[in-house]
Amino acid sequence: MPSSAAIADPATVPRWLRIALRTGHLGAVALLIGAATFGQPTEPWLTLTLLSGLSLVAADVAKGGADYFRYLQSWAILAKLLLLVIACVWPPFLVPALWCALIIGSVISHAPGRVRQRALWGESGPCAGT
Repeated sequence: MPSSAAIADPATVPRWLRIALRTGHLGAVALLIGAATFGQPTEPWLTLTLLSGLSLVAADVAKGGADYFRYLQSWAILAKLLLLVIACVWPPFLVPALWCALIIGSVISHAPGRVRQRALWGESGPCAGT
């Protein structure tokens, strides 16, 4: 069983589908932040944000294999989820937590490959040279 090879062929998750998932996720996040900021109900936006985010992670794992979890980009996602858990336990923290998660996501997704795919252990990812 290959340790650093992808679990599935990248063609399994077409680029257009990943773009569509990301667009849906950004829309759900925007609506969630808007609802929370203006004191409106956060459902169904919270559920859509979580489901679309999990779909993005699943697409990334299908493309890159389990090694995906070694990279800084996956740990940024874990940090965003932790912020949401804290916000669920302490509701007054919801709006700041959502903004922090948005900033983390924006910074990591626009960072160079050498930052996004920096490995916390083992070899860095294939984009780490860029």
